Amino acid sequence: MFAGVIARRGGDPRDRATAAQLLAAIDPFEQADRRGEWQSGGALLVQASIWNTPESQSAPAPAICEETGRVLVGWIRLDNRRELLALLSGQNGSPMDDAALVLAAHRAWGDACAERLEGDFAFAIHDPASGKMFCARDALGAKPFFYHLSHDLFVFASSAAVFPILRGFNAAPSREWLARFLIGESADPVKSAFANVLKLPPAHILSVTREGLAEPHRHFAFADTAPRADRREEAHVSAYRDAFHRAVEVRLRSAFPLAVENSGGIDSATIIGHAVRVLPGGGRDFAAFSLCHMEREAAPILDVAMHCGIRNNYVLTRPDYYPSLDAQARAIAVMGYPAEHGHALLHTPFLERCAQAGIRTMLSGFGGDEVVTAQAEFLARELLLDRRFGALVNMMPGPLPMRLARAAKRIRTGALDGSVAGSNIVSPRLVRTLLKREVVEDLGLAGFQGRKARAFREARTLGEHLIAKPAFSQALTGRLEGCTLMAASYGVEYRWPMLDRQLIERYLATPSIEKRYRQWGRYLHRRACDGTVPDAILWKETKDLGAIPHLARDWKFEPLDHADLPDSIRDVVDRDALVRQERKLAAAASDPELWNASRAERNNLRALATLNAWL
Repeated sequence: MFAGVIARRGGDPRDRATAAQLLAAIDPFEQADRRGEWQSGGALLVQASIWNTPESQSAPAPAICEETGRVLVGWIRLDNRRELLALLSGQNGSPMDDAALVLAAHRAWGDACAERLEGDFAFAIHDPASGKMFCARDALGAKPFFYHLSHDLFVFASSAAVFPILRGFNAAPSREWLARFLIGESADPVKSAFANVLKLPPAHILSVTREGLAEPHRHFAFADTAPRADRREEAHVSAYRDAFHRAVEVRLRSAFPLAVENSGGIDSATIIGHAVRVLPGGGRDFAAFSLCHMEREAAPILDVAMHCGIRNNYVLTRPDYYPSLDAQARAIAVMGYPAEHGHALLHTPFLERCAQAGIRTMLSGFGGDEVVTAQAEFLARELLLDRRFGALVNMMPGPLPMRLARAAKRIRTGALDGSVAGSNIVSPRLVRTLLKREVVEDLGLAGFQGRKARAFREARTLGEHLIAKPAFSQALTGRLEGCTLMAASYGVEYRWPMLDRQLIERYLATPSIEKRYRQWGRYLHRRACDGTVPDAILWKETKDLGAIPHLARDWKFEPLDHADLPDSIRDVVDRDALVRQERKLAAAASDPELWNASRAERNNLRALATLNAWL
């Protein structure tokens, strides 16, 4: 974790915050193994490091380049160390730590260094001689980076919790963010909960000189490079398999015990299946953590554990779906504002156990659904737009007459002219919103659903669709940032093999025909992992595991008086809508049918209570 304050027009940055205050903001629960600061002229930089990889235990904080005097603060795990060492020092296996490698890369390639780095990182390099700051963030945004830049001040940090502690800084909440949070649409790669704080977007760099303002620039972009093909070839499966194995293996590098989330699904199961093959002792000390809250979830979780020989299993059978005020307070202390994704709080019992057991790495299968193990339903549209009707018929499920009928229906429904069924559907939370009508109109919130549908309408290939869809291009960052920061507050690092940049590039370079067949989505990944996990899991047709039986019984409903809410919330919330929805929920407590129909209202009231607790 890191932070920096740069007084751009002279003065002492410690007038804004002391090093101790910055360190307390980025590491509020004192998990860091090493803390450090650097201050000179108008710059104050701090870093709090949690040891994980072998070389991290000797890494200084901050890191200073002996040749140039440049100072680096960051949160970095590099996965292509061997390649970088060969290029930069010629010393394969050198003990050089990741920060030193980044400084060497910056010496060699300047601002172009970011595109050569593989792994999860966010960092800033200060050059005392020129006053320039170079900042970079990894391709997927696994490590967070928040900043404020004005003519007088440049502040950056791995947590937005830094900004409210700054003296003389306006840390007012963003009206747009408050409104979007209330309809579940606040996750954004650029905007934060504070009106005067931005995020450095994933795959972007920012170069700030002594004077003037600056805009982020993209250092990497995913692209659909798949060649057209109507026949499947085993070579594509083999290449994808190699990329997947590498994505798992590079994330097993640690000097401390490892753990994995085991949902019993394809993503986490295949990660476990390969990890135990390459870990010493067959992964005898590999720990698995599971949420078992759906009706048919227990069997696949245990099947994976038994098949892969996982002896240490922690299964949580009744998670806290409605976090307590204490849990929310921890999240706010860690992130600076409420978590934008529920898993940041849902998995805290796992993190508590990890801290007790000395586990510092948690692998997760999250991110597969977004790209490499997506169901690939868009393939039918790609084949239609390309007029490859024979391939379209072949990919439809069922016997030949049924496939012909289904293909004909696809053509008749107008998929060729770019229309898409359901493109005008509005989110239930916007239909039954707590927001004032003028707020919805002023902020253009009704356009969210249309923009989501546009990714389908405008894409012509499966790859283009995956890259453009909001689940990957926008919403991903909300879960990554929240989970990364919450895990760090317990001394744990999340790692996501399914979000490996090289793995995603390999997937996007694979012909679309490899990715779905008949009723089988996730077809490329299933074939690549065949035999590593039970067939009942790998070849399961649906993700449906039944209802969550405890959800209704665990509901906590506490009415809020509109008059008692902070001004910034009352500015966007409609009093009459709040009263109506609270009455409905009060009645739903004793009416199962009304309960099932009140999901939007429940989410609305939970979000409102969370904002109220924050502000």
